[in-house]
Amino acid sequence: MKKNYKKIAVIGGGIMGTVLIRALIKTKPVGQILVCEKNKSNHNKLQKINSRVKVTDNAMLCSDTDVIFLAVKPQDFDNLAFTVDTHTLVCSIMAGVSISKIQKKLNNKKIVRMMPNIASRVDEGFTTWTATKKVNIEEKTWVKNLLVEMGDELYVKTENEINKATAITGSGPAYLFNVLSIFIDSAQELGFKKEEAHRMVLQTLRGVNALSKKDTDFRELVKQIASKGGTTEAALKVFNSSKLGKIWAKAVLNTYKRAEQLSK
Repeated sequence: MKKNYKKIAVIGGGIMGTVLIRALIKTKPVGQILVCEKNKSNHNKLQKINSRVKVTDNAMLCSDTDVIFLAVKPQDFDNLAFTVDTHTLVCSIMAGVSISKIQKKLNNKKIVRMMPNIASRVDEGFTTWTATKKVNIEEKTWVKNLLVEMGDELYVKTENEINKATAITGSGPAYLFNVLSIFIDSAQELGFKKEEAHRMVLQTLRGVNALSKKDTDFRELVKQIASKGGTTEAALKVFNSSKLGKIWAKAVLNTYKRAEQLSK
């Protein structure tokens, strides 16, 4: 296997495709990056990312490359018209598109399937990934190094584990953004202005994040904040009586089941 990929293709120049491009630029050694983007209005923006980036709307031009990244929407995959060499490493970030479906369409058995999340846009993402047996150790190491540029990563042995991870890291940011939005709304209901509520909640989040890096026993931290008969305990009693833990677990399970359905 070549340690130096001379030509890499990214099919799909949207948000996550752009994240991949920026990570590839930081991953050395990498040669030319050919981006296939059907929306021509995005071409100029993509071209400006780096001098090594070349943009086209013709997917067939991406066929003759060492590595191909599939970063299109799942529903657009069936309409893609291109071929790949059996030696090309194919990496997919398409949600719900199974390895077997990719193998069948492209007639290629060197497949990596990865599930990054939105925080990869700021290099703080988490990507769960797996690979077929045809992907060798050097190639896996190269993929891992790329994913580290986007945040953290976890290699798993089966696609089912990717579906499970989707329910945690893939969809997880949306759960937390939803909670933050509700928290801000609650602060406003108490009389704080929107900007004030936003500042208060975000700084609380920053503080929690900083503390969590030093102490990972979150239940103990809750105990330290919630003194018996105090204000925090009053809130925790509402959460417990509402069975928030069960509601959260049910939501995560529903996400996993949906990921399984989409993979079939």
